[in-house]
Amino acid sequence: MSRNHSISDVERKGKNAKTRDKFVIFTEGKNTEPDYFKLLKRSNCLVEPYTEKGSGIGSCVDFVEGQNKKYNSYSKAKRDSFKQKWMVFDYDGRQDFVEAVKKAIGLGYRVAFSNMCIEYWFMLHFVDHDGNPIQMKGSSHSQAQIDEINKYIKRYNKNKEANAQVELYDNGSKAIKEDFFDLLLAIDPITHNRRIEDAFLRAKKIHEVKKRNGNEYAESVTTIYVLLQELGVISLKDGKYKLQEY
Repeated sequence: MSRNHSISDVERKGKNAKTRDKFVIFTEGKNTEPDYFKLLKRSNCLVEPYTEKGSGIGSCVDFVEGQNKKYNSYSKAKRDSFKQKWMVFDYDGRQDFVEAVKKAIGLGYRVAFSNMCIEYWFMLHFVDHDGNPIQMKGSSHSQAQIDEINKYIKRYNKNKEANAQVELYDNGSKAIKEDFFDLLLAIDPITHNRRIEDAFLRAKKIHEVKKRNGNEYAESVTTIYVLLQELGVISLKDGKYKLQEY
């Protein structure tokens, strides 16, 4: 697939790179979220995301407290360089999830959370889901979402030449490869929107309904869309939420 939504790192240097605001983003994952934000940074962010990657977590509260300690270890100049500070983590069956979200907010962070997992955000690029709980597969909190993602990728690959096929999303590494990232941003042949725009609207609708009903954190939900809007990846243009392009 062509990367016509992107510009090179060389082109990025100069006035845009020097004048953009910066956010610090603490992620629980060591591959998925850092890979994703790195690709967004290169392609579509108006804001510079500075990502501190994690190594997986056992307790959401421990993660919040640990990352806050890391942030406080920064020099004052470094802390002052960030316009916003964010934490990104999932429910994944941890009982202190809601407590941790509220704790992070109380410490001055904004939180992009997902229940069950960030793969729900990726799934929404391909599936117009209703926000109801998704039955787990075995003991995995993400496998059901990954299966839906790969189901679409297999359909996409069916009529493609070998050199144009997208690699299946790997439950082992959970790395975000460039071909998969391109697919997330490409135009959907049915909706005629970029898939990330569809995902944004779907996630926003689900989250807002849950908030109105008093179950903001209940499966299935993701607020990654809020972070993307703050990063300038998606913005409101002529009454429609559109992908930032250069």
